[in-house]
Amino acid sequence: TTAGGAAYASVPRRFAMAYGNPQVDGAPLLQRRDDGTVRVDTGPEPQRASMVPRQWPPHVISGWIRNSWRKMLGRPPVPETWDTLHDGPDAEGKWHPAGSHRRWFLLALVVIQTALATYFMAKVLPYHGADPLEVAILVLFAVLFSWVSAGFWTAMMGFLVLAKGGDRHLISRSAASDAPIDPAARTAVIMPICNEDVTRVFAGLRATYESLERTGELQHFDFIVLSDSGNPDLRTAEHDAWMEVCRAVGGFGRIFYRWRRHRVKRKTGNVADFCRRWGSKYRYMIVLDADSVMSGDCLATLTRLMEANPGAGIIQTAPLAVGRDTLYARVQQFSTRVYGPLFTAGLHYWQLGESHY
Repeated sequence: TTAGGAAYASVPRRFAMAYGNPQVDGAPLLQRRDDGTVRVDTGPEPQRASMVPRQWPPHVISGWIRNSWRKMLGRPPVPETWDTLHDGPDAEGKWHPAGSHRRWFLLALVVIQTALATYFMAKVLPYHGADPLEVAILVLFAVLFSWVSAGFWTAMMGFLVLAKGGDRHLISRSAASDAPIDPAARTAVIMPICNEDVTRVFAGLRATYESLERTGELQHFDFIVLSDSGNPDLRTAEHDAWMEVCRAVGGFGRIFYRWRRHRVKRKTGNVADFCRRWGSKYRYMIVLDADSVMSGDCLATLTRLMEANPGAGIIQTAPLAVGRDTLYARVQQFSTRVYGPLFTAGLHYWQLGESHY
């Protein structure tokens, strides 16, 4: 239908009857292009910025081997072209020496325990490890036992840390729970999705939004759903669900929806595209999975922790499974409640600011 057609001309009126005249970033949600066509503007105003990748510095050992080899060949060492500047006043952190000492201690515990277990394992074998087949068995046993040993010492140290009331290097001790958040500390809560259950996604988003609203800190956050869905019917359902959630909670101008036409590099590309288009508008970013639900207190606490620890790059929360239905999933949900905190505290003790994430 042409822009001047009667059916097309009635789009703004029918849209206003269904949704009123909501505003997004201070502009009408329904906007008219220069050619006269009408579009629904569901995203925030772009503020593009470049994302130049930083060269990752080599490991100490691999860098030493590479430079030694180049020295033997009579070549100069590779210049340090990576970024040597640290972000924040305490980028290395006072925890760094303690973390190195703890990991060396963990390595010693695992090696000693594995060596003893392998020794006693060899004693029960018929040839006490002298046969080639038994050597292969002992090698596999040592590898598997070291993995079990690392898990054992992680859980054990987590138990001891929780028993004494926490680690002295916990960053949560550096931020007051009621400290005001800097108005300039804008946080984007993004949810990358791709062909997901639309009802579940937006129900979780609404629960998170309403929980944050009850904390009184909603003004510091924006919610952005980043869709890579390829099914046209799903895209329509996502758009309708976004409209319904925004209308139900008054989220126009704070809850946004963006569908990416060119799906490059899947989820990581989706997040990177957001960072290039809108990342410069925010100081922090919280990434949710499609099935994630997070309390408003947790969102506000994460922002306060980042404010109190400017040298931190990523703060990883401890996820918990909820609402599982199948037997296996219920067992997994039970296990995360029982010994999940032990492993989380243990991982923090051994790794501190250099854990998995």
